[in-house]
Amino acid sequence: MDAPLGDKLLRALPALAVRGGGLGLQIAMSLVIARLLGAEGMGLYTLYVTWLVLFAELISLGMPIYVLRTVAALKAQGHGAVAGGFLARALGLVVLIGAALMLLPWSFATPMAAVVADDASLAPALHIAAAGALLFASLRILAEALKGVGATQRALLAESAVIPLVVLGLLPLLLVEGVLNERHLLWLHVFAVTLALLLTLIFWLFARPRAAQLPQPQPSQPPPPSLPQPAAFTPPSIISSALPPLWGSTLLNMAYVSLPILILPQFASVDELGQFGVAFRLINLVTVILVTLGAIFGPQFAAAYTLRDASGLRQLLRRSQHFSLLLYGPVFIIFTFFAEPLLGLFGEEFRSAALLLAIMAMGQLVNAATGLVGYLLNMMHRERTEFMILLITGGFMTVAMIIGGTLAGMLGVTLAYSAGLMLKNLLSLLFSLRALRGLESAGATTTPSHAPL
Repeated sequence: MDAPLGDKLLRALPALAVRGGGLGLQIAMSLVIARLLGAEGMGLYTLYVTWLVLFAELISLGMPIYVLRTVAALKAQGHGAVAGGFLARALGLVVLIGAALMLLPWSFATPMAAVVADDASLAPALHIAAAGALLFASLRILAEALKGVGATQRALLAESAVIPLVVLGLLPLLLVEGVLNERHLLWLHVFAVTLALLLTLIFWLFARPRAAQLPQPQPSQPPPPSLPQPAAFTPPSIISSALPPLWGSTLLNMAYVSLPILILPQFASVDELGQFGVAFRLINLVTVILVTLGAIFGPQFAAAYTLRDASGLRQLLRRSQHFSLLLYGPVFIIFTFFAEPLLGLFGEEFRSAALLLAIMAMGQLVNAATGLVGYLLNMMHRERTEFMILLITGGFMTVAMIIGGTLAGMLGVTLAYSAGLMLKNLLSLLFSLRALRGLESAGATTTPSHAPL
């Protein structure tokens, strides 16, 4: 009999608590930065973080999701011991290619800043983002490997809590020394990413699966009778046909998250971008919730699909929808009915973004209600379907943002962003259900899920 939702939530509570603590630290970091550096400083920091994440996803080659899926499948099949070698090869490939790719934004930062932000003086932020991207990409891959072997809490701690903790801990030192400015803040963030990467590597060295020690036959005993040998196991390759669509989907997902920040400089000042950036970082709370649930459900999706457990996949999808709505519901109420006083905590100049926060909250409500449909498609090896959904709806969103920004500035961009997000998640839900029906009709198992949640 299926356990009550409350019991399932209690089982997920440690991971959610770790992520929630990290989220609280991230919000506190944004609040402190906004208070110390104002809307202009917050706007520059928002641009830097957007570029850093986009560069990191660009050079990651789709490897984080591929590593999560592969490591979880290896563990489910009893071959977890080969995960370490697979991860080392994956990291080596990304570091080698990423170092070459990041030479471009480092060398051409000034013209790039003039094009993407309409302000060549922002070139130093591009330089720093390029330097930190390689570290952040490696951090993402190691964290996904930890989730694949079940070390979810440690992965979430390293990737969500360490960076804001380091920044908040060292900001007072910069302030006392009188050297706190936008550029030093960005380099401090890169230092925090470096520490988070080192901690994640240490966690992996302790959590990685190791080869089982099989008992050796005693010399005095006769040799055992011939037994049937298991099928030959081929270690997974780091180069796979799944990588291009996974990479494309990852880049498009990041574009979805970053698109308003990339387009708004064409229609708004840096101060206005800072006001929008605070609301945008708050609304990304639902993204954090879904990423946290993805760390819990993603490996279970991959394991259930490896075992062709169709009913288990349906059950896991429903649970992800229930959890998302349960966790986002209170946040939605706050963001729609108490948006103005909430934004006022960051400074009086941020209160004018209350309407933008409420509009984005409506779009993210659909995102929460549909559950982890994108994760499900990727874990079911339907990465090409997810990529095409993202590509088509991303094109629609981009055009709508440009038209909306031309007609109504920040408000038009915000409306277009929410509409595009709703469309994307509804389409992913439709194709996820279609993939599940196909799996069932192909003769998949219909036993209840073995997943712990």
